[in-house]
Amino acid sequence: MVPDMDKYHYFFFDFDGVIVDSLGIKAEAFGSLFEGYGQEVVDKVIDYHLTNGGVSRYEKFKYYYANLIHEEITPEIMDELDRLYSSRVVEKVVAAAEIDGVVDFMRERNSEGKLCFVVSATPQEEIRRITRLKGIDRIFKEVVGSPKKKSQNLGYLLDKYSIERRQSVFFGDAKSDYEAALENGVDFVGVADEKNRELAAIDGITRIKDFRQF
Repeated sequence: MVPDMDKYHYFFFDFDGVIVDSLGIKAEAFGSLFEGYGQEVVDKVIDYHLTNGGVSRYEKFKYYYANLIHEEITPEIMDELDRLYSSRVVEKVVAAAEIDGVVDFMRERNSEGKLCFVVSATPQEEIRRITRLKGIDRIFKEVVGSPKKKSQNLGYLLDKYSIERRQSVFFGDAKSDYEAALENGVDFVGVADEKNRELAAIDGITRIKDFRQF
């Protein structure tokens, strides 16, 4: 069943996999950072990324070092990983295709006087740069990212703009998106196909493959 969008006035979107088809780009980038440790580690790095889609890159780096490489991750290593990762994904994400129908969907909401927001796990400065370079930044009332968690950023936006929670919906493709919506009392719509392992494990949620059905 297609969810009724008329009852909502505030629309929150995760970015990767919801607005832009960039999940494969980021999985490849994560794997490339650890090629020196062998294919088994690379496979585990990618698998962890794909099953923890809404977790920030910094938390993933900490996990990889603690559980796969078994080495201490220093601030210097973290900064270098961040720099390398960013250099490998930004241009590709900017060039990546949008999820079918999403831009038209958001612009139609704008034309109705409704507000759209981005709540991403990507570093805030980077996600704002990406939306600007893609030419879609003006669609959004505000774009927020890490280091704050999605649940914190969603709560921040709800409070800042005095948003009525029952008039709000969050589109996401990860368990962390669902949990952020649940924690803040906001409706959730999963954007994913049947291969998405995170959302497949959650019963009773509304799912769409893309935005063309709207």
